[in-house]
Amino acid sequence: MLKTLLVFITMTTVAFAQPKNIIGNCQSCNLTKPSQDYNTRQKIQRGMIVEQKYTTCRLKRRLTSKHTGLQACIYQGGNKTFTLMYEKNCPRQYKCKYNPGGVEPNIDDIIDSLNNIKK
Repeated sequence: MLKTLLVFITMTTVAFAQPKNIIGNCQSCNLTKPSQDYNTRQKIQRGMIVEQKYTTCRLKRRLTSKHTGLQACIYQGGNKTFTLMYEKNCPRQYKCKYNPGGVEPNIDDIIDSLNNIKK
């Protein structure tokens, strides 16, 4: 009887000594879960993060306001990527966000908005 009890206690302690999945059951060892261990490049490849694409936008048109002296700069990049900036001096090119299939800004609206800035 004592032998059977001793064998039973030994078998149960061996069975519960270490869990099969140590990541889910270990409270004191502070191991990180595998899903939290990815670097930025791995997250992009897995589709967890969407990587922003950039293209070179070159100056297409420049309009100057008579009242404020600001310039409205229209830039065009790859696959009809258009951007509009208001600055004192327009750079000839810069890296802009890739947004294909855009529509070129209307020049009349730009002139009206530049003239309304002072009012």
